[in-house]
Amino acid sequence: AFEIHRESENVWRVTGIKIERAANMTYWEYEDSALRFQKILEALGIRKALTEAGVKEGDAVLVGEAELEWSD
Repeated sequence: AFEIHRESENVWRVTGIKIERAANMTYWEYEDSALRFQKILEALGIRKALTEAGVKEGDAVLVGEAELEWSD
């Protein structure tokens, strides 16, 4: 389970135990790790939910301590 909150016009926060744990365990400096995290977003339905909520290219998506730049 997860929740999406719009913090400002271009900033979104995703909360949930599974996704926050995955974000905290991701080594962002490695491309393979970042790609794995993207697959987790897809598998949990978060990518679709963010798109439906109105996230746009270049928006910041905060998950745990991570800040991601949204890209389609």
